[in-house]
Amino acid sequence: MNTKKEFLYNVLIIITILILDVLGDYIIFDKDIFSSSLNLFLFKTTFTISLLIVYAVNYIYSVPLFLFKKKYKQYFFSFIIMIFLFAGIRFLLEEIILYNIIGMHNYVMNIPVSQFINTYLFDSFYYTLRVCLVSAVICLFFRYNENKEEIHNLQIEQEKAKLSVLKSQISPHFLFNTLNNFYEELYDDKPETASDIMKLSKLLRYVTYETNEDFAFLNKEITFIEDYLYFFKRRYEDNFHVSLHIDGFVHSQKVASLILIHFVENLCKHGIINDKNRPASISLLINENTLELRTKNHINTSVKYTEPGIGTENIKQRLEVIYKDNFILEHQKDSDQFEAFLKLTL
Repeated sequence: MNTKKEFLYNVLIIITILILDVLGDYIIFDKDIFSSSLNLFLFKTTFTISLLIVYAVNYIYSVPLFLFKKKYKQYFFSFIIMIFLFAGIRFLLEEIILYNIIGMHNYVMNIPVSQFINTYLFDSFYYTLRVCLVSAVICLFFRYNENKEEIHNLQIEQEKAKLSVLKSQISPHFLFNTLNNFYEELYDDKPETASDIMKLSKLLRYVTYETNEDFAFLNKEITFIEDYLYFFKRRYEDNFHVSLHIDGFVHSQKVASLILIHFVENLCKHGIINDKNRPASISLLINENTLELRTKNHINTSVKYTEPGIGTENIKQRLEVIYKDNFILEHQKDSDQFEAFLKLTL
């Protein structure tokens, strides 16, 4: 049972069924079918205990484990077991324990054993089938309501997510408009600064709007890297010593979005990029179906450098999801140098 409410509903349903069953006995059969009303109550009690046990087993275990998972053969075998379970419990309670108390059998015992077994098993099959059908329908009803509520909650969460995305797009839109205004105001007086603003706007726009999918065009990823490095060059001016070498033909190939920039960002963040005696390098080798990225840099000891780091571990996990086994990722760290290598299928 998942909730208190579900338990109470089951109790009410079971009580209703038992009341109807007792009324049916009084209407269809003779009221004096047993020697006294006490005997009737005792036999009804043992019968009810047997039914409740089968009801609980079917409701809690058999239906969720087998029927809902479409394991029909397993459910059929569990139903056979429940028939013998009901028969065994009822026989123990009625024909052994209760007989020793009141001296009365529920079934006629002076008949051939085979006939008694057939009659007893047939009755057990009928009552087990009835209680299993009822408990399965009730269980299905509650699970249906639960699923309907979960779907409703998911729809609400989806609407909230859409609203959140809409809100997140409002701020970037405002930012891009502001940058465009700056660009227009500075275009005549400071064209170089205006050009930088436009480049920054393009860089932010690409990250915000064009990298939502798993894959992006390789030429756009390379342009993004070039723009990223451009701002470092503007910052360090003549003291920026990072070379970018691209070998191969770029056309309509696609690569996992924002994967390559991770290695470039690590180089700029953790490496020495402003010493001409210790330059850093980034090389891209583009073949027909593969791409190889290699970065080399001296380690900047003035910042905390970890290898491979949380970011690198996340990139590795993402590569495993997207490329499965079709990639090679290697890191090599010496005393003061770090080299990263990535090879993947385009």
